[in-house]
Amino acid sequence: MQPLLTTNEIGKMVGVSERTVANWIDRGYLQAFRTPGGHRRVDAKVLAAFLRQRGMPVPAGLDHRPSILLVEDDQQVASTLRTYLDVDGRWDVTVKHDGINGLLHIGKHKPQVVLLDVNMPGMNGLDVARKIRTNPELEDVRIVFVTGRRDLDPIIVTRETGASEFLQKPVTRQELQEAVMRALSVKPPSPT
Repeated sequence: MQPLLTTNEIGKMVGVSERTVANWIDRGYLQAFRTPGGHRRVDAKVLAAFLRQRGMPVPAGLDHRPSILLVEDDQQVASTLRTYLDVDGRWDVTVKHDGINGLLHIGKHKPQVVLLDVNMPGMNGLDVARKIRTNPELEDVRIVFVTGRRDLDPIIVTRETGASEFLQKPVTRQELQEAVMRALSVKPPSPT
């Protein structure tokens, strides 16, 4: 993807006319600059932020935010954790409510960080983590467990699943955000 986009390229990407894009720029909605020849150019990151702010879909090749998958079966807990992660559009957060759909999403989209509950219908989080680690194409996916289970040894779980961390619910906004930032900054360990 080019870092600078023309009004024509933007129009094709988002499904509007080139004139509409030019109007967004001329009215000050979309930040751009003009070339010496008078042509409008928009930075790809600026366009992605503009689309997010207006609730418009951001084309896959344009969104360079780290992707996070939250796999949590309790709808209320999932909503709370997602709220914790919605920080100034910093991360692209997707939620799935069971292990099987989570694993399907992981295989298709390869998120950078997967937040897993342990107890879930269909396939538990431990099995999801083990499946991730057996797939060489997913070796860069970082796993963080976020669970209410108190009977599991965090050291053993992280070692056996290759997870970066093991957080006990309830977690605070700060704890969750810091765990995600740590996970994004390190390569995942290999399970033994």
